[in-house]
Amino acid sequence: MIQDNVKIAVQFIIFALLQVYVFDHVNLFGFSCPAIYLFLIISYRFEKSEFLLILLGFMIGLIIDLLQHSSGANTIATLFISFLRPFIIKFSFGINPDSPSIMNMNTKVNNQVFYLILMILIHQLILQSVAYFDMSQLFLIIRNTIVNTVLTFIILFAGIFLFKKKSS
Repeated sequence: MIQDNVKIAVQFIIFALLQVYVFDHVNLFGFSCPAIYLFLIISYRFEKSEFLLILLGFMIGLIIDLLQHSSGANTIATLFISFLRPFIIKFSFGINPDSPSIMNMNTKVNNQVFYLILMILIHQLILQSVAYFDMSQLFLIIRNTIVNTVLTFIILFAGIFLFKKKSS
């Protein structure tokens, strides 16, 4: 139990620092920024407390917002996606999976890809909507949502795939 909490805390620090000091400076097309810190929420174990997941989502969003000097859009988006995660899992996989983690599941890759894309897409849509908060910027919101979703998906899927191969 304590080892799991220490592991989550270390991952929290690593992903927050990686996001702010490395991936925030990846500006493909001049405006994209992959949100790799979503890995913490996406890979959170199923048997763990949902309250801790929501708290983790709030804390990682708050830390990212504080380090980026942003308006709170990351906090709102990560809090929202942390809250929706159980519903997205049920929608993506049909039922509650018995396996404790997405990365160790013996489900179809299609379901895992759908889950990953849905989590990232919802997060990015909320993040961009709150960041711009103006209907006249709808094209920018959609463009940034799509590009950031694709870029984040590629990075997270590659990372999860490599982690799966390493742990197998």
